[in-house]
Amino acid sequence: MTNRVVVAGLGAAFVAVSTVAPLVLKTTPSDLDLFFWPSAEAAVTGHPLLIYSAQAHGISYNDNGPLGLIPLLPAAALANALGWAGSLVGRAALTGAITSMVVLLLAFQAARYTGSAVGDSRRQRAVVAAVVLAPALWIAILDYGHVEQPLELCLILLAATWALRERNALTGLALGAAVLIRTIAGFAAIPLVLAPLAARRIRPSAACVATTIITIGVGLAPFLLADESTTVHALFTYRGGLPIGGGSFWVIAKDASWAGLIGEGDVYLGAAVATALVAITLLRKPMLGTTHLGLMGLLTIASCCFPLLAKSVFPYYLAEPYVFASIWWLARPGRAISWRALVPLLLTVDVFIVKAALQAPFSTWGALGGVASSAVLAGAVTLVMFDLLRSPVAVDASQPLGRRLLHHELPAIQKAK
Repeated sequence: MTNRVVVAGLGAAFVAVSTVAPLVLKTTPSDLDLFFWPSAEAAVTGHPLLIYSAQAHGISYNDNGPLGLIPLLPAAALANALGWAGSLVGRAALTGAITSMVVLLLAFQAARYTGSAVGDSRRQRAVVAAVVLAPALWIAILDYGHVEQPLELCLILLAATWALRERNALTGLALGAAVLIRTIAGFAAIPLVLAPLAARRIRPSAACVATTIITIGVGLAPFLLADESTTVHALFTYRGGLPIGGGSFWVIAKDASWAGLIGEGDVYLGAAVATALVAITLLRKPMLGTTHLGLMGLLTIASCCFPLLAKSVFPYYLAEPYVFASIWWLARPGRAISWRALVPLLLTVDVFIVKAALQAPFSTWGALGGVASSAVLAGAVTLVMFDLLRSPVAVDASQPLGRRLLHHELPAIQKAK
């Protein structure tokens, strides 16, 4: 009973701080104000299918999926009722209060995932602290207004949990919903699709891919039918037209003759590198994707590849890699205080490197910051791959997938070898 009271009190304190912080720190418009809030206003005032046309100006676009507005809709409705919709700090405070509850849900999911891997309540408390205190998440929500990221991460963790339980269609459903929240969630699909293939299990991958595509198609169809040109531009072509920015090593190629190629293909290059790294790791250790630890390590590698190769990097790009890396670190049996803690620590340091580099991205210091950020991300990926490739993999017989592999697939794979 005492523990529950303490947990409830800490949760209430976190919500309170998340509500009050914008009232004190919010001074300038962010992505929340420039395009997320106008989109939410369009939805709550009776035009939910025109959210991609409701921009504060024509420079920036809401380039995330429509489900990313879910945390904002109650905040927008309440702000309108209270007369706070035009208040920069008022609507940020309401948004912070609602988003903080999603962050708590994310922390709960991270704790359950970690507990399933190691069964240690101390590790569960540690991962909760790692999530709710993460600078990457605080900066993402408070500074940049990207309130969709905690909900996206909740769905990716749900997809990973269902993948380990052999709920393949549900895995695809969660992945598709995550992409409909934040398009970069597609990087998480790479390990979740490749892991079954490495274990010579084609049907789970096919079911996951099919359900993911169907979910995305069904989710986007109404918006494409109602406002095709703006929706296509916001979600598919807008990013390709942006120039090289700061926070990335690509800043040194800004004036190169081939810089336009990077502008069009940075996300595809990142996805290709993520696919190659995950595939190489799984070829060496085919059973990695069948364990909590291995799957989270693969998600860390894949998610790092987006900020590693993006033409512009912002601090909130590090939120997904940081959360996955924290779970990977704490979901391992043995001592928590080890060199593996360097990975989430490096990603946290990188948040501030990127933030500093963006102050003057095309100065000498800005360029050095961009190169340093990419070097830190490459180091984090190297450390996780090194750990995954050198560690023994024990199939978890407590999970449905583990039991199936032990009794059916593994003997067949060993016989084939």
